[in-house]
Amino acid sequence: MEIDIIAYSDKQLALLAEEELREVQSAQMKKNRLLRELAEKLKQEKRRLINNGLFLSYTWAWTKEYWEKVYEEEIGWVKDGLLFYLQYVQEPIGDAPYQLDFSLSVADRHAAVQMYYMQTYPSAQERYAAFKEDEVAPRYLCEAYNALHDYFAELAKRPA
Repeated sequence: MEIDIIAYSDKQLALLAEEELREVQSAQMKKNRLLRELAEKLKQEKRRLINNGLFLSYTWAWTKEYWEKVYEEEIGWVKDGLLFYLQYVQEPIGDAPYQLDFSLSVADRHAAVQMYYMQTYPSAQERYAAFKEDEVAPRYLCEAYNALHDYFAELAKRPA
């Protein structure tokens, strides 16, 4: 099963406990079910519009856009619920060199960890190497981990 309900790397998924993985799987299955329902709903709406002679008008575009937004919102709720669960259930593995504050938003956690690494490691290569070895960051940063990882990797590629 492909996991695309949340933007977790394989490393982050591997750090999840069995119960957390079940929650991720459940959320992914809900998303997949909602996408199947959307496809069926759009087929029904298309048939209805064709039968009523309205398919070639702007009505189909409006109807399709409306139902896609409805289902996108519902999928967003599933994702938000999963992220909320993962944010407050997880306990970090090992000790972090920076202060862990689970009351912070994911964006604030991202900023705090980024600032720690930027201040502690002046060299981009050292910073990236240290961040890759951090076992706490993938769980502490949730979805923000990939963005920070990619940012540090990009900085490390640039010539000094």
